[in-house]
Amino acid sequence: MPNLKHFDPNSHRQIKLSGKIVLITGGSAGIGKVNVRQFAELGAKVYVIARNKEKTLAVLDDIKAKTGNSDLFFIQADLDSLASIKNAANEFLNKETRLHIFICNAGASTFNKPWPLDGFETLFGQNYLSHFLLTHLLMDCLKQTANALGNVQGSVRIINVSSEASDMFGAPTSLDFASMTNNASPTADAATNFVHPGILAEFSLYGRSKLCQVLSTVKLAQILKDTGISVYSLHPGVVASNIYDPYMNRGGVFAVVLGALNKVRAISEEQGSLTTLYCALSNDVAGESGLFYDNCAVRKNKNKCVGDQDLVNELWTR
Repeated sequence: MPNLKHFDPNSHRQIKLSGKIVLITGGSAGIGKVNVRQFAELGAKVYVIARNKEKTLAVLDDIKAKTGNSDLFFIQADLDSLASIKNAANEFLNKETRLHIFICNAGASTFNKPWPLDGFETLFGQNYLSHFLLTHLLMDCLKQTANALGNVQGSVRIINVSSEASDMFGAPTSLDFASMTNNASPTADAATNFVHPGILAEFSLYGRSKLCQVLSTVKLAQILKDTGISVYSLHPGVVASNIYDPYMNRGGVFAVVLGALNKVRAISEEQGSLTTLYCALSNDVAGESGLFYDNCAVRKNKNKCVGDQDLVNELWTR
C-alpha cells in the first residue's frame, strides 16, 4: 500500500457529490473503472467516454447495481480519431451545461498501428492530442460551471492522468515536433537523448506523450488563473493492470526487467485510483494548479522540459 501521507483513502466517503457532474475518459477498465465507482458512491452524475460500448455498458450496469446510482452514462469515442472526439464532446454538451470534474484518464502504452487516421504518431495522438482537443471543446462549459460557483479556486477541476514515464529513462528532454507526424518513422524519435532499439524506442514515445500531458497542464493552469478551474497532472503508481501486457507478451530482456519491477512496485487498481481521487476531491489541493502529483502529494517532475516555458508555449501553440 502506498504511504498516503496526505490522504485518508476512506475520507472521501464523507464527501457528497449530489448535483455534481463528472466526465472521465477510459472508465471501463483499470483505475478509471474504480474512479467511476467511487464517484457513483458519492452521488455524482458520471459520464464515461470509451471505445467499447458493450463492455462499458456492462461495467456501468454493474456499478449501478452495487451503488444504487443510476446516473451513469456512456459516450462512445475512439482516441485514434479527432472527429470521434468532436462527436463525443458535442454529445456531452447537448446533454449538459455544467461539468465539475473532468478526468483525462484513457491512454495507450503501445501503438497498435503505425499511424492513426489523423496523421499523428499514435501515442502522441491517443494520450495527448485527443485529450487536448476534448479539453478545448469542453472549456466553455467548464468556465461556465466555475463562474456559476463564484470562480472559487478548485470549484472545477481538470485532471490529466500522466505517468512517471514523463521524467524517467527514455523520456525526451526536448521535443522534436517533426517526429510527431507521419513524415517520420514511428520507432525513430529524434527527441530522445539516445537511440533505443525496438521496444525501448516505443517506450520512449509513450514517455513523450505523457510528458506532453504534463507540459499542457502547466500551460493550462497559467491560462486559467483566477477562473476557479484547477488543473492537475499525476502519476497513479505502477498499477497491476494490463497496460504493460503489450510489452510483456513480446518477451526479451526488457520484458524480464519490466516484470521484475512490477512485482516489486505494483499496486492494486484500487490503490492506483487514489491520487486521481485526491486531486479531484481534496480541499488541500483546491488552491493548487499546474503541479504534478504522485502518491497523493506534490512531486517535482524531474524532466527539464517542465521548467522550459518556451517549450511549454510552443507545444501549446502547435
